[in-house]
Amino acid sequence: MNTPISAPFILHIALATGLSLRILYRRLQVNTALAWIVLLIAMPFAGPVLYIMFGDPTLGQRRLKLGQRIRHFYQEAYALTREDGADLAGIPGPFDALAGSIMRDSGFPVLARNSYTILSDAGTIIDSMCRDIDRAQCDCCLEFYIIDPAGRVAEVLQAVLRAAARGVDCRILADDFGSKALFRSDWPERLRTGGVRLIRSLPVGLIKSLSKRSDLRNHRKLLICDRTVAYTGSFNLIDPRLFKPDSHVGEWIDLMMRIEGQTVDALAAVVNADFLLEEPGAQLDRVALRIDPRQAPLPSTHALMQVLPSGPEMPNSTIYEFIVAAIFNARRRVRIVTPYFIPDQAVLLALTSAAKRGVTVEIIVPARIDTRLGQFASQAAYEDLLTAGVAILRFGGGLLHAKAVLIDDGVALFGTVNMDMRSFYLNLELSLILYEPQINADLGALIDGYAARSTALVPQVWAARPASQRFLENLLRLAGPLL
Repeated sequence: MNTPISAPFILHIALATGLSLRILYRRLQVNTALAWIVLLIAMPFAGPVLYIMFGDPTLGQRRLKLGQRIRHFYQEAYALTREDGADLAGIPGPFDALAGSIMRDSGFPVLARNSYTILSDAGTIIDSMCRDIDRAQCDCCLEFYIIDPAGRVAEVLQAVLRAAARGVDCRILADDFGSKALFRSDWPERLRTGGVRLIRSLPVGLIKSLSKRSDLRNHRKLLICDRTVAYTGSFNLIDPRLFKPDSHVGEWIDLMMRIEGQTVDALAAVVNADFLLEEPGAQLDRVALRIDPRQAPLPSTHALMQVLPSGPEMPNSTIYEFIVAAIFNARRRVRIVTPYFIPDQAVLLALTSAAKRGVTVEIIVPARIDTRLGQFASQAAYEDLLTAGVAILRFGGGLLHAKAVLIDDGVALFGTVNMDMRSFYLNLELSLILYEPQINADLGALIDGYAARSTALVPQVWAARPASQRFLENLLRLAGPLL
């Protein structure tokens, strides 16, 4: 007796087949494509709905083209051309070639006339930000993934209100999802009443999710005052004593860099483009773009820096290419600090290959993070890394949220990027590529402090972990490309 094939089953097969073909023609990363295809087949109807909502990692062709045009406008206006950049001969090979590749992809050259201070304490970061906002005379721009107005963050917002009251043009761009606490408070009304322009970045909502992915987020952290001083790094605008106490991971620990010099202009180009792309009614087609005057001369000190914005608004995954190429080209040492470590096969191969050829590879992660899915997906890679000779240290003094990659003695990556596919492809991120031995040494000293408060995984002990834990790791490893 023949069993009739049900209409829902036929519809499921048609949807899964059609969307799988779309995935194949989009030429995604192999692991990401396979993860989506498995999801489409294994989850009737729910899989297609998830793919339609979260499967397209772009913000649209219009934003892509406008973003390139606006950034190029500011690169020209701020004299960020190749001729004004630093001589790449001072960068060791093959990183000079990588720097040139970043320049061609992003338009941002290596810039030399810079000074910097690395800040590692949340209270010091907030104090320093408030001082610079209080000194601002012309322009004050903040762009953050998370702004939570609790605790000492209110001091920063009060400083912005004081600046606006004395005639400074103050703008805040806050991610709509990450900054829910801000938008649900009375601060938006207070800021707007005080003359501050507050804009939601990548607004979320039920209707919007039908046409745009709601999980593509603006993960950048930036403060710029008067094109004179800038801050960027891993620090969200939070008070770590009060942020996410129910996650039981301890206080968040971050790094921020205060910069003066040419790199401030490059960061201003990124900030201005982001504001114009989000601001309602911005006259983009008329190139009604602002050129803020520089309020201070360039410093005489030299520190080689290159700005690299990344994410679905950029034409290429340059940050991912740089990280993989840099690890493959390491000769002595690779040090990585990241809260979220979910490597794909290319990153995993680069790290294990480096360790096998005698490069010292050290990865420092928090002992616990604020997402259990991410925790198990991260741990799925540990055994392969430990077997290859990679040292994995788990920091026990809180949620180590700092993000840095140090290659040998003279190249470092610093900013907002985590070592996972979300940071490489889905979030708007911002990195500084630093070609300076002294910066590398300064970051290395801070990493030494993190390492001293960490516990190294012992391969034999890790291999003896419970079978149930292994199962969860292997299961969630399949979802790694989607996390």
